[in-house]
Amino acid sequence: MNETNAYYIINNESDLYKELLNKNETKNLILVHSSINFYDIIYPYLLNSKILVNSYIFYDIQSIVNNVSYLKYLFITHAIGYFKTIIISWQFVGLKEDKRNIIISSPFEYHFYKKKLKYKDIYMHKAGLPRYDRFNLIQKNKSEDKCILISFTYRKYSNEIYNKSLYKKNLEILLNNTSLITFLQKQKIDLIYIQHHYDFLRQRPFNPNNFKYVKYRNQSFLSHYIEQCSLLITDFSTISFDFMFLEKPVIFYLIDLKDNINFEEKDYMKYDKNKDIYFENSFSEQEPLIEKVKDYIAHDFNLDDGLKKKYESMFYYKKNITERIVHIINNITNKI
Repeated sequence: MNETNAYYIINNESDLYKELLNKNETKNLILVHSSINFYDIIYPYLLNSKILVNSYIFYDIQSIVNNVSYLKYLFITHAIGYFKTIIISWQFVGLKEDKRNIIISSPFEYHFYKKKLKYKDIYMHKAGLPRYDRFNLIQKNKSEDKCILISFTYRKYSNEIYNKSLYKKNLEILLNNTSLITFLQKQKIDLIYIQHHYDFLRQRPFNPNNFKYVKYRNQSFLSHYIEQCSLLITDFSTISFDFMFLEKPVIFYLIDLKDNINFEEKDYMKYDKNKDIYFENSFSEQEPLIEKVKDYIAHDFNLDDGLKKKYESMFYYKKNITERIVHIINNITNKI
């Protein structure tokens, strides 16, 4: 693939754009903003394009894919589609079959697309997520400066329901858990909490001053702490697979399993439907969860052989992923 013929769509207010601007590396960027008609901005670039590679589904992209007949399409998911299968189904509504080229990272994704969405093998391409190549450059953090990351995915209900939810209550109890905090202080291990960006946008309040030990960070720091932290506590956030790729333990806290709120997420939160997906590391109560955290710390955050094999089973490939994707793009464009 000739790099000079590749264009990259980027928000002109993003931190990445500012970084590239400082490095004078903006030659092939298409600048967009949420308040501008997206289609009008990129249409001139589509006239001679062969393929549109996308990692985030939204309606403007779907409209382009459906209406520009000569344009091939490749979707690279932002994370492994495993817990949130209903959302994945929504994302692909309306896409014509001949445009449904997708990158899949895992045998579990293959099963879902094949069985549930009726994809044909010709449109599914085995590779992985591009960021995993960066992960390969990262050695598991064995320094004395360790941290544990807590990050849960969002709930779609209103802020009024959110404030009454077991999710909010249990989260606050966990972040102020005396047993956990005392132990981490003695071990000199930081506790990091990153709120999901959807909760932040919905202005769901989080006051760090209400918590004794946890360090609150916004989601722009997420990549940094995925790489730095030695263990993740989550519910069904897709960042769990980033930790699995890095062979770092993931503890699933079924934080609102017993909540009687009837909300949409329970259709794809597999809390009580298939416990095996949590790799035997799931808890609905905090006391055994905390004991598991302490056990991992005592064993220097190492995985046992059985769990390591399960983590490995989540990925088709763990090396040369970007190279594989470029090869896939070339194959798709050569078929035009």
